[in-house]
Amino acid sequence: LRERGSVVLENEANLAGIAEQRLGAARGLDTYVLVWLGAGIGACVVLDGRLRRGASGGSGELGFLPVPGTGRLPTCTDCKGGFHSLASGGAIELLATDFGLVGSAEDVVRSAATDATGAGAALLDALAERLVLGVAALTVILDPGCVVLGGETGRAGGTPLADRVEARLAELTPQRTRVLPGTVPGNPILRGAVLTALDTARDALFGRP
Repeated sequence: LRERGSVVLENEANLAGIAEQRLGAARGLDTYVLVWLGAGIGACVVLDGRLRRGASGGSGELGFLPVPGTGRLPTCTDCKGGFHSLASGGAIELLATDFGLVGSAEDVVRSAATDATGAGAALLDALAERLVLGVAALTVILDPGCVVLGGETGRAGGTPLADRVEARLAELTPQRTRVLPGTVPGNPILRGAVLTALDTARDALFGRP
């Protein structure tokens, strides 16, 4: 493949973050963080217009963040006990059963987002209490100004979930930070991959601006 063109490797959270910056909730922002909430947990960090991958390319591995309430600590090879154990799809499905709700994380959260006063609203309150732990850690260190909740769960929660996280975040951190749901339609990872490929081809043909 390298004989025919460039090969670019990128993780899913970063690709989704690129799509949100160009096409979605983070459009026009040069500093923001996307938190990917799906079967796994990750984050895309963009500061001062640059995607920050870290020294080893592993920045944004938010699932490994040690947090209270899990009963154990994560290890270098296992994120169980970290933020993953509070916010992954499986963890949310288990949380939902406490409120009598059964289904995939995406389905129960989407349904909850339309429930203003019942079990769904209570689930979103509890989920926001979990999510804010990871979001607050990112906020106090990076001061991104905007956090986008992406992934199947983040998009399913929409504005009702994002608003809850933002309100709780304002109580925990000194930085003023907006929290928005991801808005890229379809598959944001695929859209980010297409954008990255186009950028790579353009740079190869015309050079970086």
